[in-house]
Amino acid sequence: MTNDRRLLAFVILISSFVIPARAAPPGFESLFPAGGQSGSSVECVTAGKGLDKDSPVAWASHPGIVFKAEDKPKKFTVAIAPDVPPGPYLVRFHTPEGSSPPRIFEVGKEPEVVEKEPNDAFADAKGQEAKVNTVFNGVLDKAGDVDTHAIRVTKGRGVTLEVHGYALGSPMDPALRLLDARGIEIAGGHDTHNLDPRIEFTPKTDGVVYAQVFAFAHPPAADVSLKGSGAHVYRLRVVEDAATTAPAAPEPAQIAVPGEVAGVLAKKGEEDVFTFYAKKGEELVLEVQSRRFDAALRVEDADGKSLATADDGEGGVTDPVLRWKAPKDGTFKLVVLDRDHGGGPRQAYKAKVAPAKPALTAVLDNHAYRLEAGKTVEVKVTLKVTGKFTGKVTASVLGLPMGLSFESKEADAKSGEIKVTLKAAPEAAASQATFRVELVVDGQTFIPSYVVPFTEPRGDLLITTDSRPWLTVAAAKAK
Repeated sequence: MTNDRRLLAFVILISSFVIPARAAPPGFESLFPAGGQSGSSVECVTAGKGLDKDSPVAWASHPGIVFKAEDKPKKFTVAIAPDVPPGPYLVRFHTPEGSSPPRIFEVGKEPEVVEKEPNDAFADAKGQEAKVNTVFNGVLDKAGDVDTHAIRVTKGRGVTLEVHGYALGSPMDPALRLLDARGIEIAGGHDTHNLDPRIEFTPKTDGVVYAQVFAFAHPPAADVSLKGSGAHVYRLRVVEDAATTAPAAPEPAQIAVPGEVAGVLAKKGEEDVFTFYAKKGEELVLEVQSRRFDAALRVEDADGKSLATADDGEGGVTDPVLRWKAPKDGTFKLVVLDRDHGGGPRQAYKAKVAPAKPALTAVLDNHAYRLEAGKTVEVKVTLKVTGKFTGKVTASVLGLPMGLSFESKEADAKSGEIKVTLKAAPEAAASQATFRVELVVDGQTFIPSYVVPFTEPRGDLLITTDSRPWLTVAAAKAK
């Protein structure tokens, strides 16, 4: 037998013993439209590998959002119950092999429309006019794509236009510009607290304006050309603004500890100042929450000397959070400002001051886990400590299906990690569900979260983290 024939016979022999690879869980790249109005039904198209095979089942993080598969692959009708509160929710698709990564589905309270192609040119949009208080759903499905939406506005009534594209997890750096009836640009927007744009303007006349949405590459590319794909899904919310005024502050403007106060940076460059009392060595957490502007905070002494500042928080959070220790007994100032020196009646915020407690940041190593009956899988939790704990960290798991149990050893909070082993009995039935890990240390309970998978985060998504990882249990293979 020649060497070539010997090699061929060896390959055939080995191939007969190769175990077929386990099918992969479905992929999930995008959902269009990526949201709908409470109390409505929406026809959606999904994109992703494996979504046209094995009849994937959809799961949503609110039971009032129900996906029903249509006859055509990758098409679903989404029924949104009237009692689903406006806001973002997570959606997964799963098969017996596992779950896709979660994506974001946003529920709104305004009527919604889906773009009608063609709408690239200014003239195309003139026959597709919509009123304010509407959400436009679109997709920039090819390179160079620009979507144009016509909007009827009323003189003197402020309007806010806000795009959610990056915030949905779309691989895009979107931009927005506003044109008048002559096609002349009257306003533009790009990055805000993340890569998504927002425009606030007050019409000087009744009439129709045109909002154009386009996008650059994210992660950034060497060129600056406009990008697009089937995954470049966005939502443009156009609403008339109710006048926002700051609540009357006590005299002097004080924050109790613990306490909070709401306010508005009504003028450009404005800085709001609130006073609070602290004792020497007392540790406090100071925080400002706002989605309308890039907030920052500063702590000053009674004479106005700056003692500490904060801009962004940790873990991709763009609102400022400061853990601060008082250098002496006395009254101090919390100063709230816009890092970009903006201002206006819509720049609302909430400021908080509270005693600092030992804190534990706990991050799961994955968004989904899989194990077979009779086997185990390990869940790793990364720990980061702020302050001092005296006891050990213990872990427990909630929501496990029948036939599953867990094991975990105590860990020191400073060790940086705790591991939990999930065990499936040999007779455990196949199942798909979420579960939750709980950590307890010094009487405090902490819920670990996973980071919603995304590439190169630059600011918040609508949902950045989630504490409900997915668990797939596969039945034991027949012998």
